Amino acid sequence: MDERGKIVKSFTSSVVALFALPAGLAAQNLALTDAVVLNPADESVHRGVVVIEDGRIRGLTDALPPDFDGPTLNLGDRYVIPALADLHTHSFGNASPGGMPQLLGPQGTARAALYTGVAFVLDLFSPEDMILGFRDGQRADGPQGAMLFAAGPCLTATNGHCSEYGVPTRLVDTPEDARREVADLAGKAPDVVKIVYDHQSYGGRSMPTVDMATLTAVLETAREHGLRTVVHIGTWQDVRDAVLAGADAITHTPGPQPPPADLAALMVESGTYHIPTLAVQSEFARMVDDPGLLDDPLLTETVPQALRDMYRDFDPSQSAFQSWLEYQRILGQPSSEAVKLLADAGVPMLAGTDGGNPGVFQGFSVHRELELLEAAGLSGWAVLRSATTDAARFLGRRWGVEPGDEATLLVLDASPLESIANTKRIHAVIQAGVVVDRQTLRVW
Repeated sequence: MDERGKIVKSFTSSVVALFALPAGLAAQNLALTDAVVLNPADESVHRGVVVIEDGRIRGLTDALPPDFDGPTLNLGDRYVIPALADLHTHSFGNASPGGMPQLLGPQGTARAALYTGVAFVLDLFSPEDMILGFRDGQRADGPQGAMLFAAGPCLTATNGHCSEYGVPTRLVDTPEDARREVADLAGKAPDVVKIVYDHQSYGGRSMPTVDMATLTAVLETAREHGLRTVVHIGTWQDVRDAVLAGADAITHTPGPQPPPADLAALMVESGTYHIPTLAVQSEFARMVDDPGLLDDPLLTETVPQALRDMYRDFDPSQSAFQSWLEYQRILGQPSSEAVKLLADAGVPMLAGTDGGNPGVFQGFSVHRELELLEAAGLSGWAVLRSATTDAARFLGRRWGVEPGDEATLLVLDASPLESIANTKRIHAVIQAGVVVDRQTLRVW
């Protein structure tokens, strides 16, 4: 078993201690005055008052309505955006390149995420009953932290990716397996169905993956049950097959070859989302090459120094991660160029980190993913959409700054349109109209 497998097994044996569910939040009335409101959906800017009633946006006005009954918060011309989302994570905690990881479990992950302004997370593989049970508990009692959405298991071929971590998952080797397992899983109402369809060879080693017929059966059966699908892919041909089979989203960015010329148009025509996960495909190498990244103020507030020092002191020449680091250094620039090409063609992007893997951290790395998308050449508005209004649309949930939206918001001290790095300059987090006491969310 590899290092991450040991980490996950340690997590599953420890997770019971992390399961204290909080009381629900009471939605309230609140007015945000002197606000600069950025709406990624239509790229509009409104200066004035955000009126919140019963946890939802009543409207954006030039002045406080005379009939408003509730507290006010003067923002002093600070910036208001919808809160952020991470559309690809694994909520056991933060991995280490050596030694003990930071074990958080879903509750700790939810707290770390909301502290950083990430109010919604999509877990794309954790122990099935545990993660879906936690999600159900949140929806019954209310979150103390980010709202969690979950796939539950990772559908994969026998001995395929996801089966190597010592965590039970669902194996599908035939279309009959696929229809049976998805129909059974549908009874637990996962938020998405995730399947691995990956023909990539890593370091000369490949793992078994499902065939096209089985992939198609998974996606068709999920659709029959009203469930969205996310396909983990490894090559551009995998992307094409997944799109043709009806995937709602694909996750990861192949490389180092560029995408075929016609693929972007096919994705746009099919309405397929792309979750690039640029951070997990390049950040570990960046940290090894530039340990100063580990001194980011927001990271120091959410990850213990001992864990950050493990990255700082990491010796790649003495590690099994050496080939992965070399691959990341090769993959980084071509992946960015591919994302730019797809985004320019109109493929909708969703921010996701693949949290739980080395080099990415729960909550914090969403901000890094946004910086990498901006560095790839996406506009500030497009980057914001990937983690806010487009993420909400994919999850089938409305939060943001338009009338009727759930008032789950991020207040920033500087404009993210000037630099997306300003999403880390957090003045306040508002969840369903409630100003969050961020200090109560600290996990260490």
